[in-house]
Amino acid sequence: MLIAKREIESAAQRIRTHLSPTPLIRAQHFSRELGTNVFFKLEMLQPTHSFKVRGAFNALMQLSDKQRKRGIVTASGGNHGLAVAHAAATLGIPATVYLPESAIEAKLAAIRRFGPEMVVHGAAWDDANALAIKVAGESGRAYIHPFDNPMVMAGQGTVVTELLTQLPDPDLVVVSIGGGGLISGVLSAVQHYAPGTRVYGVETEGADSMYQSWKAGKIVELPAITSIAETLGARKTEKTQFDIVSKYVTDLVTVSDNAAIRALITVLQEEKLLTEPATSCSVAALLESKIPVKSGENVVVVLCGANVGHEKVHEWESAARNLTVKARRRKSDPK
Repeated sequence: MLIAKREIESAAQRIRTHLSPTPLIRAQHFSRELGTNVFFKLEMLQPTHSFKVRGAFNALMQLSDKQRKRGIVTASGGNHGLAVAHAAATLGIPATVYLPESAIEAKLAAIRRFGPEMVVHGAAWDDANALAIKVAGESGRAYIHPFDNPMVMAGQGTVVTELLTQLPDPDLVVVSIGGGGLISGVLSAVQHYAPGTRVYGVETEGADSMYQSWKAGKIVELPAITSIAETLGARKTEKTQFDIVSKYVTDLVTVSDNAAIRALITVLQEEKLLTEPATSCSVAALLESKIPVKSGENVVVVLCGANVGHEKVHEWESAARNLTVKARRRKSDPK
C-alpha cells in the first residue's frame, strides 16, 4: 500500500520547521553527454549530508511526550544513524544508535558529535538492527527503523513534493535503493502528484537485495553485502517496500562498484559535487545506458548522500585507474 497523500503533505509541513529545501540544478556536463536535460536534486546538502533527515525528523516529531522522555533506539550503517542523532539532539530526545562493525570511522565520528549513545555490534546492519529491536522491546523505548516505518517513508516522500515546486513536469526520476525507504516514499508521492513520471531504482552489485527480490518475485536475503556502497547495505528489504516497488517502479537496474566509482569521479570533476557510491550509482546507470532517456526529457537524479572521506575517494580513484590500465593492456595484447 502506498504512503497516503495526506501523510506526505503533513510530513512536508512538519519538517520545514527544521529543514530548508535542497537545490535542484541542471547538470550541464551530463545533459550534454546524454542529450537531454539532467537535473540533480542535491540532498547531500541536508544538514547531515543525506536525505535521511527528512524521515528522521518526521518520525521523531510525532512521538508522544512519554516516548520522547524514554528515548529512542535505531540501527544504521551510518546515514540514518547520523540523521536520527541530529534530529534527536535538535528535539532534546535521548537516543541510542546501533551500528555494524563495517561502519566507517568518519561516520562514527559524525554521529558521535551529536551525543547519542553508540553501540557497535555485528558484521552487518542486519545484525545491529536485530539487537536494536531487542533492546527497544525490553526497555520500552521507541524503535525508529531506517526504512520500514511509514513516518520515515512519508518524510522521504517530501523529496518529490519539494521537487515538483522546482520542476513541475519531470519525465523521469532516478533513485538509489538501500532498504527501500526512499524509493517507496518517492513512488508514493509520484503516484499521488505526478503519475506520468517514470521512476527507476538503482543498486550496486553486491548490495542488490531489492533487485534480486524483484527478479525472484519474493523477498530474497543476501548472504552478505559485498559492495563498497555500504549505505545500501541491507541484506533484505521488507514487505511494504517490496510491494510498493514491485507494483509501481518503472524498472530496477544494477551497476558495478567500478561504474559507481567512475561516475563519482566524473560528478566531482565535471559538476564539482562530492557524492558517495550509494549515490553515484544512479548516475552510472544513466551513463551506461541502463536507463533509457529521450532527447529533451527532464531527468532528475536524486543525489541522496555525500558522507564519504576524501581519502576513500583517492583510494577508489587509484583503483579505478589501475583497472582501466589493465583493461587497455588486455585489449592491446595480441594473445
